[in-house]
Amino acid sequence: MSKLALRGLIIVSLTYMAAVVTFLLGGAPGMVAVFLGGTYALTALAALLFSRGLLEFVVGVDREIAFFVVLKKVTDPLLALFDPITPGFLLPFAASLYTAFLFFFFKVFLFGDAFLGLPPLFIVLVALVMTLFA
Repeated sequence: MSKLALRGLIIVSLTYMAAVVTFLLGGAPGMVAVFLGGTYALTALAALLFSRGLLEFVVGVDREIAFFVVLKKVTDPLLALFDPITPGFLLPFAASLYTAFLFFFFKVFLFGDAFLGLPPLFIVLVALVMTLFA
């Protein structure tokens, strides 16, 4: 694993911990804070990657706008985290959009989606495996 991908894991972990602590300080119960923290953290990271993809599509990859430079520094480790499973033929803006989709899918898989009414899929899979092997 590269240093950049390791920084991506650190960014994801710190974002998740900050979201959980925020919900705990706001008075949410522990399990609610865990699920909502994960939902908000992964959604925020997906939104950053999505905005980077849109900016790269509209403005271009090589522009040195201050906001875009900072956004690239934050999202480069996140792109490196999913680089092994990102198709090589994607343009840079499409790679950002693809990684944003993966973060959103990962969020739905782990924590569900309250707005769409989806339960956390890993709970369904664990229940299915437990009934098959019981």
